[in-house]
Amino acid sequence: MQTKTLTTQKQSFHLINGDIFEISYKRVSSDRGCSVIIPHVCNNVDVFGGGFAAAVADRFPIVKENYHLLGKSFLKNNFGHVQFIDVPVKNKFGNKLIFANMIAQNGLPDRNNRRCLNYATLVKSMVLVSNYIKNNTNKIDDNISIEIHAPKFGSGIAGGNWNFISDLIEDIWYQHDVFIYNYNKKN
Repeated sequence: MQTKTLTTQKQSFHLINGDIFEISYKRVSSDRGCSVIIPHVCNNVDVFGGGFAAAVADRFPIVKENYHLLGKSFLKNNFGHVQFIDVPVKNKFGNKLIFANMIAQNGLPDRNNRRCLNYATLVKSMVLVSNYIKNNTNKIDDNISIEIHAPKFGSGIAGGNWNFISDLIEDIWYQHDVFIYNYNKKN
């Protein structure tokens, strides 16, 4: 695992070259591990099959199935919603692997819609992820924690500007341990 830490005045997050699924699973399964939340951008038109979502659907079909249960009407009318899916992982430590489907992409890309990512709803979604972590971290035992492990969400198919999105990560998730992966289809 190759790690590069980006440090700002607020917090640092780590850029990692590696398999997000493998590393996240190791964090969840280790006796010194933690729970992991994997947020990524989804569209509001009930399509779950391109980019990072395709890899998620391949490895964790339950995440795609739960996304489709929301339905077209809900997705269209609840832009900025986050769906949290607890993926069953066998471990004796109580750590969880949680996917966060952030509904922040308006439609699908085409020649008239090159940037489907809506920054306002992305911010709303990211705040919901942060609140979820704050509300689900065990305050009694400091050893229980939740880390964010994510691809460079919003900057692929959704067409967002990664430099801006990384600023949002620093502003919104500065209180959390964040690991961002240089995702590619080979991983």
